[in-house]
Amino acid sequence: MIKNRKLVSDSQINLFEGDKPLPYRIRPSTTGDIIGQDHLLGKDGVLTSYLKSGAPYSLILWGPPGTGKTSIAKLAQTISGKEFIYLSGASTSVAELRESIDSARSIPGRTILFIDEIHRLSKNQQDVLLESVEAGQLILIGTTTENPHISITRALHSRVKVLELKPHDNNSLKKLINRALSHPLGCPKHKITDSAAEYLARNSNGDARRLLFNLEQAVKITSDFLIDENIVKKALKDTQLQIGTDAESYYNCVSALQKSIRGSDPDAALYWLARLLSGGIDPVHVARRILVTASEDIGLADNNALTVAINAYQAAQFLGMPEARIPLSQAVIYLSCAPKSNTAIVSIDKAIKDATELEPYPVPLNIRNIGGEGYKYPHSFKDAKVDQEYLPKELQSKKYFESNDRDKVPRHCEE
Repeated sequence: MIKNRKLVSDSQINLFEGDKPLPYRIRPSTTGDIIGQDHLLGKDGVLTSYLKSGAPYSLILWGPPGTGKTSIAKLAQTISGKEFIYLSGASTSVAELRESIDSARSIPGRTILFIDEIHRLSKNQQDVLLESVEAGQLILIGTTTENPHISITRALHSRVKVLELKPHDNNSLKKLINRALSHPLGCPKHKITDSAAEYLARNSNGDARRLLFNLEQAVKITSDFLIDENIVKKALKDTQLQIGTDAESYYNCVSALQKSIRGSDPDAALYWLARLLSGGIDPVHVARRILVTASEDIGLADNNALTVAINAYQAAQFLGMPEARIPLSQAVIYLSCAPKSNTAIVSIDKAIKDATELEPYPVPLNIRNIGGEGYKYPHSFKDAKVDQEYLPKELQSKKYFESNDRDKVPRHCEE
């Protein structure tokens, strides 16, 4: 688990800057640097006023990947000079939230608490934020790709302003290309033809991060500092999956990845992982399928597989590309070489079938929440095991969990 940490502005980071990915190196440092989102950043735009006023209130930035949510949050910190605490909604604990809130309270209103993927916070976690957000003790900036009107609790939603960011159009993306090729930390030695810029923008599906990733690949393979359409096509050849216009290619590759892991072929699994990542697919999306595979196809045969997959998922969120390829590769190799069992998915699916197709049988009296007449407390018996009924009487002959010789389960459960 990565602890809370204050992030300094890009202008304060000089060491090894050239080793950072292109989107990081040219991240906006002024409002004029932001490309697109004209409905929010016009002369009288709400986001323009927000940034110029020094991030005076809490907000949630909602939009698809690559629309500038994180860049805007970082710019708010740069312009306001406030402290900046980064948390990931996918992995943050209540304790970490409280630690961040306590830190912010020491200088009320002078800390931006940035929560990436805020929709992943549980209701309990969101409730922890309510008092401090309402009292203005901290400025919350959350980012989400999910509809906050659904994924954020009504209580938290009422205390923040929601701004919707839209996918970039091709004109905005071509402006971003020009910025990348003129920025001192971008690729200032390179030029690009109009047709190449048009092709690159058209194949980025409104995602600025993907555009810059593909541009950087083109820069790496050109030999004379001129990027023409052929260079761009070569950079994208056999890798640009174009989820927006060719979803079938994406799902076919993801399916091939899971089936290769299930079939215990690490070489094939690595190839399909490479196809996905080199195609500009969000590594977190790939990590989700790996996470499912860990339980669906390895499961009880190697209970550590799920831990490996969770760690790879979190690493992909924290790192982004290109570094995320390494922990994802580690997970794919481990899962491919692990013993296989589908007991977990078979067991729960049998139980769900009965739970949804049969009538809702009453909970046995002895294990009900109130009363529990006749309940035998297992810890009062030898080996904490006692015969009593836990299933409804109509289902007492049912057997949902049946282990095989590959499953590693505690003997206590099998006896």
